[in-house]
Amino acid sequence: MKKIITILVVVLLSSCATNTSFNTFYQKNQKEADFSLGLNAALIRSFLPDEDIEDIKPLLKKAKHIRILVFSENAEQIGLKFDKFIKRSTFEDIIKLKEDSDKIKLFTLENKNRIKEIVLEIASDGDLVLLGLKTNLTPEDISQVLNENSVSLK
Repeated sequence: MKKIITILVVVLLSSCATNTSFNTFYQKNQKEADFSLGLNAALIRSFLPDEDIEDIKPLLKKAKHIRILVFSENAEQIGLKFDKFIKRSTFEDIIKLKEDSDKIKLFTLENKNRIKEIVLEIASDGDLVLLGLKTNLTPEDISQVLNENSVSLK
């Protein structure tokens, strides 16, 4: 009996962990988006100028895929849904910036001292853009990029 309970707990916990992925939100709300895009991280390089790629090359090497959702018509409703999703998930709120009606929020999902996902929420002029990046970054990777680009978080 103890083995059965242990197995059930493991299955429930693992299913809860996968449901907190941004991909879950992406799939549920993709049809409501004015624009949606899922892209392999290797293709990101073709969209960025060469000088930008050099700056973030260590991050791109450990990125798996990117998901982008853009909402105009129903941005406020989706924003509320996204807020609920974030509150129920294990994403950590890292950065919040606000200027007038423009808002930028950055969230990370960590597991075993690795950043597994980064989600960026941008709300501006009644539009909402959500960008999710699946990664496998260590704190050292982030530190390296910040140091090489003279960025300080102090």
